[in-house]
Amino acid sequence: MQLGLKSLILLCLMIGKGYAGEAKTAPKPLPEMSMGSQKAPIIMINYSSLTCAHCAHFHTDVLPKIEQKYIKPGYVRIIFRDFPGDQLSVMAHQLAWCKGEIKYFDFLKLLYANQEKWITAKDPKAALKAIAVKNGISAQQFDSCLKNQELMDKIIQVRLDGQKKYKVSATPTLVINAKIYPEALSFEDFEKIVDPLLTRTLKKVKKKKG
Repeated sequence: MQLGLKSLILLCLMIGKGYAGEAKTAPKPLPEMSMGSQKAPIIMINYSSLTCAHCAHFHTDVLPKIEQKYIKPGYVRIIFRDFPGDQLSVMAHQLAWCKGEIKYFDFLKLLYANQEKWITAKDPKAALKAIAVKNGISAQQFDSCLKNQELMDKIIQVRLDGQKKYKVSATPTLVINAKIYPEALSFEDFEKIVDPLLTRTLKKVKKKKG
């Protein structure tokens, strides 16, 4: 999902910075959320937005296959980073963090699996609130979460860091062993990229052991 100028200005205004001049001190970062072994030879960073349809497809259809073939055996580690593209996605990412890192993946999966329902709802914010209430977050906690300026700042900072370090401008953007793929990858695409990297890595390991 490409972020337009209007949406970018809106995000800047939302966190009260403007970014026309020198940025304020960056907030303390969010915890690094990842799946897979810390010793995995392949590291992938996944920048995604909860309102991005391609991101939803990756999380619901592609990620389970990657998890089975590459993550569980210890070949790949995936780091997830929020990259909201509009006001609604900021709200959704705030909801994902509402219960902290312990429930982050649960809400990520839930929100992507039901993305079409809450995005197309007459009142998307109310739809998100209904999801929250059904999954252990009170209406008051939800409202408090969305008013949490520090949390919003942290989410936006992840986005800004992605723009600065990897030139991320759209979602999904994947960074696999430092190479940037600004596109939606199918499982077959992922295999074609990762398998050669994995083969070379495993050969080097065998040589060292030999």
